Amino acid sequence: MIEVSIQNYKNQLKEKESLFDSYFNNVTSKTILTSRPHSYRHRCEFGIHNFINGINYSMVKNHKLIEIDKYPICSRAIQSLMKPLLDRIKGDEVLLHKLFQVEFQSSRSQEVMVSLIYHKNLGPDWIRKVKLIKDDLKCSIIGRSKKQKLIIGQDYVTEEYQSINQSFRLNLYEQCFSQTNPDICDQIINWVEELGKKDSDILELHCGLGTFTIPLSRLFNNVIATENSRPSLLALKQNVNLNKCHNIKYARLSGKEALEAFEGKREFRRLKDKCISFKDFNIRSIFVDPPREGIDTQTLSKISQFDEIIYISCGFESLKRDLDILKKTHKIKKVAMFDQFPYTEHIESGVILKRITPSD
Repeated sequence: MIEVSIQNYKNQLKEKESLFDSYFNNVTSKTILTSRPHSYRHRCEFGIHNFINGINYSMVKNHKLIEIDKYPICSRAIQSLMKPLLDRIKGDEVLLHKLFQVEFQSSRSQEVMVSLIYHKNLGPDWIRKVKLIKDDLKCSIIGRSKKQKLIIGQDYVTEEYQSINQSFRLNLYEQCFSQTNPDICDQIINWVEELGKKDSDILELHCGLGTFTIPLSRLFNNVIATENSRPSLLALKQNVNLNKCHNIKYARLSGKEALEAFEGKREFRRLKDKCISFKDFNIRSIFVDPPREGIDTQTLSKISQFDEIIYISCGFESLKRDLDILKKTHKIKKVAMFDQFPYTEHIESGVILKRITPSD
């Protein structure tokens, strides 16, 4: 279990700040953005296990199975739902049989979506019982098993993000990556928006369902957003329409493919079908938000072509490795630490780099 207290949070935050400062000690524009110490996590996953005292939620920590009675770091909406949902499941063999995982997703407006994941096909009895739970507990429920997905309610929650320029809404779809800590996400978006309006275009790699795509569209003339996941790209399309954005172009491309297309080394039907030609845009900036392992060397060399790089990182060690390469061609102008994951060692960071010029 995570021991949640303000003092524990402050102690660990201090350690993270020290690590962050030690690497960025020569950067003058440096920001530390903190999280609330509890109820900050709006997406949680639990196993279901039969412990000595009966069926309960579980997690694996340090290769050990841990029983979860309460989880104070998750949102209050999820906390209030965990016990009544489990009580209903435990008391019904149709719901409990071969259930192995439960996922919760909530919004700050108290919407909750629950995914029940099984090692069996789900039939009419399951649907009938889950519809009653959905009405009683006022949440959407998705049942998933191999090659099967049943939606009772809707398969998303809607989150509203607060930004400097204008608030916006995103539908956070089940099985699409979304930020777990929306309060910190607000701060990341605001930090990026401090760049101000640009009279140019930007290429975004791994755009997901549009968390940064939407606010970037208010800073740049055009955003060319690329994503390799079909479900995420479908979610992006919905979110672009939801926010009435008319300067976002998007296509299903991996990061490597997007950069090859930008360089003119490869042509893609997926771009032609969307009437997207990189030659038609004045792309001088790139936005990257890679996975924890960071960016490979070949991709880094391609990214270094851009005048401006906005790099959001969830892996501090990989970020330092990547920056050691990028600093050969670019200068760090601004950095921030976002404490996305309190009570863990993970450090989320933002770095803005500008190409080195002769005057530098």
